[in-house]
Amino acid sequence: MNTRDKKKKSVPQEAETAPLAEIENPTPAAEDKPQEIAEEISTLADAANVEENAEEITAENAAESTAPVVQKPRGDKVLTKAQRRKKTAIRWILMNVGIILMSLSVYFFQMPYNFVLGGVGGISIMLSTVITPLVPWLTKAVIMLFINVFLLVLGFIILGKSCTFKTAYCSVLYTGIILFLEKVVPLDKPVTAVFDAAGNITGGQPFLELCFAILLFGVGGAIIFNCGASSGGTDIIALILKKYTKINVGVSLLIVDLIVASASIFTIGDVAISLYSYLGLFARTFLLDGIIESFGKTKYITIITQKPEEISDYILNVIQHGVTMYDAEGGYTHESKKVLITVCKRGEALRLKTKVKTFDPEAFVIITDANEILGKGFVTGF
Repeated sequence: MNTRDKKKKSVPQEAETAPLAEIENPTPAAEDKPQEIAEEISTLADAANVEENAEEITAENAAESTAPVVQKPRGDKVLTKAQRRKKTAIRWILMNVGIILMSLSVYFFQMPYNFVLGGVGGISIMLSTVITPLVPWLTKAVIMLFINVFLLVLGFIILGKSCTFKTAYCSVLYTGIILFLEKVVPLDKPVTAVFDAAGNITGGQPFLELCFAILLFGVGGAIIFNCGASSGGTDIIALILKKYTKINVGVSLLIVDLIVASASIFTIGDVAISLYSYLGLFARTFLLDGIIESFGKTKYITIITQKPEEISDYILNVIQHGVTMYDAEGGYTHESKKVLITVCKRGEALRLKTKVKTFDPEAFVIITDANEILGKGFVTGF
């Protein structure tokens, strides 16, 4: 029994140890199988990654296809080179028109009656009553030329870049036109006056000529100002005063013009003409300010509506201006609404007001004046 038991027991022991021996000393075929399995696993992993990437790309494409396309407003006012040249040319043409109007005002309507409305023209008229009788070639236009050149040199020395090329150009052209008119169209009487049979001047209309002097000078000065220039002269004096006294330019200019008009009482010696000069000075100031404001005036529009998309699309793509939109709630009805805010010119405001009522008859529209707008799409001057 012992022998049989030993044999029986020895068989299982060999059977149990055999797999261990095979694992410890694997055959070449057994060594290749783990590598093949690892390669299959890596291949499957790569395939899974490709499928995941494909799914992500498909999802991104689907999201892009379903995302709303944002249309860039055509109101993005970016000027081309040709448009910039055209705009610059128009600005210079208007600037020349303004100078011509001011020159006509001074030569034809201010000088004959010795109206002193301030400025270099007023100073030259005032000084000519004293200097020209002594030195005949020093006419009003020549005196005006000397004063303008002196003030330009003084402005370049003291103000530097503040005295721009446009101001110098306008100042020289202003004086040059008056010199030209003095040589080509010499005046021996006021425009509205006539000579009687005895050769005496009669029938003049000083108030009418004062009105035209104010009108032409105010419109011309406003055009030049909106072109970003100035006629020089007492404007340079006002800028110098502002630099050293911190007084506002408008106040400085008014002070200088008042001093000139007041001095005319003593140099011209005609109280009626001096009173006309004071009247013309104040009227010109108010007219100039009014025209300048009218050039830059725009409309500020607030629209409360329940159909904001149609109205905003019209503002962006037809009127070509920006629009701001925010949520609002009615105080009485508690209905949700949208508030749209935009700024546009007067003609565009009329078109928008009409169109808003077409889109939403129940819309509430508020239109107010905006005297000056700074920002994209709006420029100062012409």
